Amino acid sequence: MTGGETEGDAGGSAAPDSGVAALRRILLGETGFERAAVWSAVGLALSYVAFDATAALGVGAAGTAGALAAVTALGALAFVATGGGALPAVLLAYGPFAGTLLRAVGPEPYVLPLAAGGPSLSAVTAPLALAVAVAVAVGAASAVVGSLLRRVAASR
Repeated sequence: MTGGETEGDAGGSAAPDSGVAALRRILLGETGFERAAVWSAVGLALSYVAFDATAALGVGAAGTAGALAAVTALGALAFVATGGGALPAVLLAYGPFAGTLLRAVGPEPYVLPLAAGGPSLSAVTAPLALAVAVAVAVGAASAVVGSLLRRVAASR
């Protein structure tokens, strides 16, 4: 069997669900969600505390947020270019964007929502909802550019 055939069409006939298989490969990729989920969680934590580290170096919040957004977009692009799919790329990008937006536009850092004197729940959920929208946009763009890069590399 070659790489493009399934068990049912080993005779070389075109598979009727080849479009579905291609769509699944684009959406899910060849690597699993596990790696994207881990990097998303790590990215959330690192981007959240990056504001403290860069503030100690004299870098402002806007500069830190811009740098984190660029690194996140490059990471999602690299993930897709190495076999990841569009949905795992969205998941991978969500964590760092959530951490960045919580610090850039969210409530006071390190204060629990709904605690006595803490921020309201909407002060926390609004940056998280915005992070979903940004992650979807970056994940989709990364999927397009990453698959093109993967095709170019495969044609060489």
